Amino acid sequence: MLTEKMIFVDTTATQFNLTDSMGSETSQPSDARSGPPRARRISVPGKFPDKDLHALHLPSKNILIVEGSVNNHEKGHNVFGPCNVPEQVLSAFKATHCKRRYDFSEQEKRRIEENEGMTLKRLDVGVNLALPPDTPISRVLVELAYKMIEAGIDTSTYGYGETVYRNQHSQSSSHKFYDKAKQLYDTRGLPSNLPNRDGIMEFAKTVIRSEIVLRYPKMKVLEMTKPRDWTLAKLKAELVSAFDKLHLSGRVRAGLSALDLRDVKHMYRTTYRCWEHGDDLRVLLEPKALKRQIAYFESIGFDITTPPPVSGDETPLGDIFTLSNAVEPPPELWGDDDDAEAVEC
Repeated sequence: MLTEKMIFVDTTATQFNLTDSMGSETSQPSDARSGPPRARRISVPGKFPDKDLHALHLPSKNILIVEGSVNNHEKGHNVFGPCNVPEQVLSAFKATHCKRRYDFSEQEKRRIEENEGMTLKRLDVGVNLALPPDTPISRVLVELAYKMIEAGIDTSTYGYGETVYRNQHSQSSSHKFYDKAKQLYDTRGLPSNLPNRDGIMEFAKTVIRSEIVLRYPKMKVLEMTKPRDWTLAKLKAELVSAFDKLHLSGRVRAGLSALDLRDVKHMYRTTYRCWEHGDDLRVLLEPKALKRQIAYFESIGFDITTPPPVSGDETPLGDIFTLSNAVEPPPELWGDDDDAEAVEC
């Protein structure tokens, strides 16, 4: 059963139609030149370094767009978090006002709280899927990419077993799977002063991150462009719809010595995968290439002239990439939400 704590909202982008075309004094730089007002990008700092929200003020169109991850901004990470879309959007606009990046009038604050003039442009909704024991995440994501391609699904990959997309460039919606722990390592990791930092990172190492990215054209078709439209039931329905499009077959092996394919040089990864699956390398490779590859794998402890061991647990991909495999983070990692900082300004 998909519970509320398994689902989280990550990035949101929301457009707000302003009532004051010029905004408040703080909405315009003091050294603004004469002439038509120009678009201005605004950064809204969070509690932790490099966790800002971003706003774009377009005076000519009389709109303000606020975008980013409220979880990152408020909690210092987006490994998991709440799934209340209206509250996330409201928090983003309150932060923009409280940090004095844009001073809303009383009328505008009322309209924001009542969802008037608010239009969602993007909504990222995620779940964490349990990673099979003793199986590097790169191995699982590589097998996922192969099966999606074989099924004729529009597939994009980055790295080798790091990120796999379905319909990445769609202006309607897309679905991605990736190694959240590696992403954190590649982007300076978690803030050093983050509560429960070590526990959160350990949790990230045990899961596969899955997110659906919903954009305005999709939400317009669904007639769900307001933050309040996105109830828990609607979020669940979109996640179910996205996962139903995968139709996965095939299995993933726990691995020989739990080898992470990212530890193998790029030019040898396909050879290793073929050998592990029992393909005849003498047919696939020219003699000189085979000799060179045999020498490489001997250097890292594998003899590809002999068949791979038959041992090693295998898990159907359909048992991994399913919402029934979604997991909740341990309760102790959530912290005390009752101590959240007041946002009244």
